[in-house]
Amino acid sequence: MPLLSNILLALEDVESPAPIGMLQSLLNLPGSRGARITLLHVVRAMPSAEKYGVALARGTALLANTVAELGLPAEHECKTILRTGDPKDIVCQVAEEINATILLMGSRGLNNVIAILKSSVSQYVFQRASCPMILIRDGVYINRLKRIAVAVSDNMSSKFALKTAVDLVKQIPGGVLFLVRVSTKNTDISKTIRPEDQSLILATAAEFARSQGIEYKSLYGQGNSGMEICRLAEENSADLLVLGCADRRPSIAMSLPDLDRLLGNSVSDYVRTHSNCPVLLQKTLD
Repeated sequence: MPLLSNILLALEDVESPAPIGMLQSLLNLPGSRGARITLLHVVRAMPSAEKYGVALARGTALLANTVAELGLPAEHECKTILRTGDPKDIVCQVAEEINATILLMGSRGLNNVIAILKSSVSQYVFQRASCPMILIRDGVYINRLKRIAVAVSDNMSSKFALKTAVDLVKQIPGGVLFLVRVSTKNTDISKTIRPEDQSLILATAAEFARSQGIEYKSLYGQGNSGMEICRLAEENSADLLVLGCADRRPSIAMSLPDLDRLLGNSVSDYVRTHSNCPVLLQKTLD
């Protein structure tokens, strides 16, 4: 199914304009025409019936206000879902139920162990959701999509991410694709004219971008992969960063978190918590 054909937006207790703004930016793209939109809010179970009633009323109002703010045209089917339970579980369940093609949600940008201790919803949903998702860190400003960055590597998830990024740029008049490649090996790149000269992977990605007839720019960095990806995306004013995330767990353990990511030992964990633009995470088996 097309990426933007069935969008799930998970709304938190506190109204945040960023995820809604991200949805509006996506709906400006031709690929979203006729998309189904589902707005989800999860109310945590409470021991007090009075507090629970207040939370339900607040959630109902949040969903209604969001529908009004979006003002979606008739071409979009929009429905709201209000459920009770643990948001970490419910968001993943609903994504599966509706066969969401992409999930949008906010993130507090908490790091590894802190996220575990504070029961970060986005951290666990990132681990368990089977569909691509866009995380928007608190405080990130949403721009109209024009400059899309994608981290390129030789794994399958990165190849899917590259295709996704190219497909998005092709829908944007004047859109630009930034191809980001980071090497952990230190070499002298001061005399390099073209970044592609430093990396066959980057050169291959550039050739694919050229074949699709889009404007692109190759960016090459050295050092810590997560830090360099975030730096290069920020320096080039990327409006969205696309990152492939290979899931290393066997199928029997898909319902369990990937401890490497939970403990902050992955590139995706760093990018998710430090990127100054929204991050589209595309997870595939590697």
